[in-house]
Amino acid sequence: MRSKIGKQILTFMLVLLLSIIIYGCSDTGGSSSVEPYADEPLIIDSAMCIDVKGDQPNGITNKFYSNDEQIYLWIYWANVDGTSKVKVVWYEEGADVSYKEQTRSFTSESGSQITWFYLDRPAGGFSKGEWSLYKYDETEFEVVSPRLR
Repeated sequence: MRSKIGKQILTFMLVLLLSIIIYGCSDTGGSSSVEPYADEPLIIDSAMCIDVKGDQPNGITNKFYSNDEQIYLWIYWANVDGTSKVKVVWYEEGADVSYKEQTRSFTSESGSQITWFYLDRPAGGFSKGEWSLYKYDETEFEVVSPRLR
């Protein structure tokens, strides 16, 4: 009787082991996907430039001169649904307060949009140094820090 129970246990263990080996070596896997930023505007590309021509940045650079006529920030957006509002704040090096704030609302029927912001040269020219530029919407982050010579 003891050997019969031992054989049954051994048979059970052998079947269990074979099941683990067979099913453990089979192909398994899976996949998943998400749609990041599906419900909020997303910047696809942005550039500092000296001009915008044909809705495209012209003279892309992050080095500007104090006698430049204007300084542009060009932004290409995706996931624009309905009306979106964006604020850009320019800061002069060493200044505690902003040099200029610009707010713009835009609407897109296609889901994408191109916008640009610019500063006109002040009477004495732009101050030399590192300028900071921030973009605000749902979040805040630094877009670029152009250098003026």
